[in-house]
Amino acid sequence: MSNKSYEVKHARMSDEMQRDALQCVLMAEYMYKDNNDIATFIVKEFDRKHQPSWYCVVGNFGSYLPSSYYLKHSTRSKGFFYYIIN
Repeated sequence: MSNKSYEVKHARMSDEMQRDALQCVLMAEYMYKDNNDIATFIVKEFDRKHQPSWYCVVGNFGSYLPSSYYLKHSTRSKGFFYYIIN
């Protein structure tokens, strides 16, 4: 693993779910290099563990930071998670 730092910018989910999201990201980054593959893995894991229907966006989003992640449940008001990787 690299020496990346992860910073949660905004979350509306439990601490346990946040840890699970970060664990999914770390695993996905280890297994895949493509942002679409990383997002697909995270969605499949969250659908399996926390009931469907999740969506995830991974990318640069025009910022100077190398990667940002946005994870949200499609129908629940909670379950929102946004963080950046330096």
